[in-house]
Amino acid sequence: MAMNAADGLGVLAPVGREDEVRTVVQAARRAAAGQGGVVLVTGEAGIGKTTLVQAVLAQLRGLDMQVYSGTADVGEARWPFSAISDCLQVHRRSPDPRRARLAGQIHPEPGSQPGAAGDDVALVQQVIALVEEACEQGSLALVLDDAQWADPQSVMCLQRIGRLARQLPLLMLGAIRSGPGTPQLDVLLESWHKRGATLIALEPLEEPQVEELLANLAGASAGPGLRRLAADAAGNPFYLTALVEALTAAKALSVDGSQAETTLASGPHSLHEAITQRLRFLPGQVVEALRAAALLGSRFSVSELAAATGTPPHELVACLEQAEQAGVLTEAHDQLAFRHDLVRQALEETMSVSARQAMHTRLGLALAAAGYPAERVADQLRRSPTAPGHAGLDWLDGAAGHLVVRNRDTALELFERILPTTDPADARVQRLNVLWAETLFAQGRTDQCHKVAGWALGHCQDPGLRTRLRWTLARHAAADEELAKAGVGLRLAEQAADHPDTTPAQRLQFLTFRALLLCRELGEFEQAAQLAEQVRCQAAELGEQTVLLQASEALALTELCRNRPSSVLALLEQIPHGWRFADTFRAGALVELGRLPEAVAAVRQRSVWLAEPECAGDVLWRHLAAAYVQFVGGWWDDARAEVEAGQELPEHADAHRGLHGVGALIALHRDNAAAGTYLESAPVRDPYRPADRFTGSLARWAHAVHAQYHGCTERALQLFEHLCHNDARSLWPLWLAGPAPEAVRLALEAGERDRALSIQALVLEQAGQTEPGLLEATVLACQGLLEQDVDALRAAAGHCEALSRPWDQARCLEDAAAVLTRRGHRDDACRQLRHAATGYQQLEAAWDLARVNAALRTLGVRQGVRGPRGRPSHGWEALTATERKVADLIAQGLSNPHIAERLFISRRTVQTHVSHILAKLGMNSRVEVAALAAQHTGQ
Repeated sequence: MAMNAADGLGVLAPVGREDEVRTVVQAARRAAAGQGGVVLVTGEAGIGKTTLVQAVLAQLRGLDMQVYSGTADVGEARWPFSAISDCLQVHRRSPDPRRARLAGQIHPEPGSQPGAAGDDVALVQQVIALVEEACEQGSLALVLDDAQWADPQSVMCLQRIGRLARQLPLLMLGAIRSGPGTPQLDVLLESWHKRGATLIALEPLEEPQVEELLANLAGASAGPGLRRLAADAAGNPFYLTALVEALTAAKALSVDGSQAETTLASGPHSLHEAITQRLRFLPGQVVEALRAAALLGSRFSVSELAAATGTPPHELVACLEQAEQAGVLTEAHDQLAFRHDLVRQALEETMSVSARQAMHTRLGLALAAAGYPAERVADQLRRSPTAPGHAGLDWLDGAAGHLVVRNRDTALELFERILPTTDPADARVQRLNVLWAETLFAQGRTDQCHKVAGWALGHCQDPGLRTRLRWTLARHAAADEELAKAGVGLRLAEQAADHPDTTPAQRLQFLTFRALLLCRELGEFEQAAQLAEQVRCQAAELGEQTVLLQASEALALTELCRNRPSSVLALLEQIPHGWRFADTFRAGALVELGRLPEAVAAVRQRSVWLAEPECAGDVLWRHLAAAYVQFVGGWWDDARAEVEAGQELPEHADAHRGLHGVGALIALHRDNAAAGTYLESAPVRDPYRPADRFTGSLARWAHAVHAQYHGCTERALQLFEHLCHNDARSLWPLWLAGPAPEAVRLALEAGERDRALSIQALVLEQAGQTEPGLLEATVLACQGLLEQDVDALRAAAGHCEALSRPWDQARCLEDAAAVLTRRGHRDDACRQLRHAATGYQQLEAAWDLARVNAALRTLGVRQGVRGPRGRPSHGWEALTATERKVADLIAQGLSNPHIAERLFISRRTVQTHVSHILAKLGMNSRVEVAALAAQHTGQ
């Protein structure tokens, strides 16, 4: 398409797109000045998105910006991180070691074992880190064309980049074909719109612009006949281009002086027809080569096409040169690409379905024989319903381990299509059946996993493979609630441990797994501890260090469940930081000991010790653990940031419900309308199940406070009693510190003293089973409420202060004031209420503070304590303590990754804080934040 100059900017633009190019270039200049953003270009196929992107790229390279661009390929839409890798030039041959290393993780070597579900999120974090580090070097423009073909993992990256854009000198430009998209793409677009993306919707060209484009294409002004045919294009630039090319190829377009005219009375009535007509004028051998290329995807190399078709490269080059001259193909770095995906689609559709499927099989086997990447081979074979025979089975046997790491869905598709019709006695089939079962388990398809693994075990002849199948069946039984309850996982683990196929080291691993199940599913802590200790001794004798660590971790969990936190900490001293769940157990033990600041530090520092990235589930649960501990410890703003950061991660093991529970608790105490939204996402599930503990307990706690907030005393009491009698027994004794005093208080208010005494008895029982003094504050609080003992309540408040539990401390002081009021000690009651109000003020607990002020008014104090509304919602004073720390570090020039390292919090949490800072300050860039922070630091 011809280019015109956009006024005032010296920008060349496609015909009719001057304003659009100007908008993008202005956004780029703002990004270069530190005010990043997202620009989204949309429109129908052929409307000129790619041409616009190319014009913008030419201008961006003149703005002293780092520019990275790529195109999503329809043939790679199923392969994780393909689009973003192309955009950021992440490949193994990259001269940048960071990119080469990341490419190795994205594209694992053949033979790698399947990763944990959700590992993609860890890789997304590394992609984001790459972007952040690039922004440290200078302003950055990321441009992705045809983003409608982006794979789900690249879409996740784009969503995170969109969230980050305002915080960095970053322009994110995406071009997406309008029309129905994938659910992930819809979420991306909604996220970008929500964060203020600039939307450029390309409309059809108007009549003067159509005439200008026709004149540029034909070399002269369009005559009446040409304009009449062009009307069918409805202002679509690619349709107009295809029309002129088809007329030229048919020798039906003539230029006479200053006018271009056609002799045809009618032309192609659709864009597809115009493209097809143009292709008819190409030689047959060129069209055949292009058909094969079309099945390879939007991009391909000459060597790949030669291998796929069996045509010598020198013969192909001649055909492809003709295709380039005809405008069907264009160069794309070291590959060739179809000028438009509509051309590729038209070529595909010239073949019958059966011919297309047969060609997919031939192409796949040819690529496999030539040693091409497994992704390219799999993409061909999965499109054909026919089994690929012995050659295909040989290839799958060698490539399956790589495929299940790279794309489990495609691997399973191939397994399901090929393996059921093969000979079960074939060693290749036996190996593949094991991998099939393991992959089904990793994908959560447990019923199919059980069926495949059971059938394969009955036909497998290799002892090592049979052991892997027994391991899969045991894990499946443990993951299934009904089977776990029936002890099937325990039985299978014991049988596998004693089987002759099992090696000594494998036997110990099965026994360790059995110890975990005894602890986690049946609550047989003593038996689990004895078994874990036996495994530890035997592993040490065999020199099996990995098994020794696994058994030590299992023993630590058992000790945690037996309420022996000091023993857990001593045991974990023998396990390296960053080992699996050891740091999570360490934080849990510190919580049990009431050492909340240390527990927060342990949760935050977990990522510092890790040699490899965490999987998504671990990251999510770290956010939940940090949110819970910081809520209990009174760091509510930081807890809320963890809740928001965790909500952006995929769900894992019900963690989102726990996060919403914490969010609801904070919002309720702060009298915030957001509580309703959180509560809707944190339902209470009845009847109670042990598997529902913690995440469900946090949700139940939030609903209890909600009922209390609305004066539903009986409902609140029932929920708090449930939290004590059921949840606390499944969790840890210190859990009672929150709900137990509330349950006693509500029972006494309702005149149900026996129910209050029942809670007190539970507290005393639990206090006797845990470390001395740990539940002393809860014991004293319950005693003070039941006996109306002011000294006990004051002592409880003192213990809460020592345990860093400010809300509990304020509540005990409030209870002491209520007793003093009933005894007529007005002045002392006022003093206790004011101390309680100070604690609530610091937490910004508006609902609790209102209750204190109401109590003060009953004592004749007309003006209560000023509420937390004293902190404004906008401006520097609106920032929380942590947000001010982050702002100060921004002023020192630190990037998000460096701030995360300095504060021992996740990068995602830092990004949440920066978003809050920008919103509260009404600013658009870190540069502005840095300037304001420097001013306040100077003061």
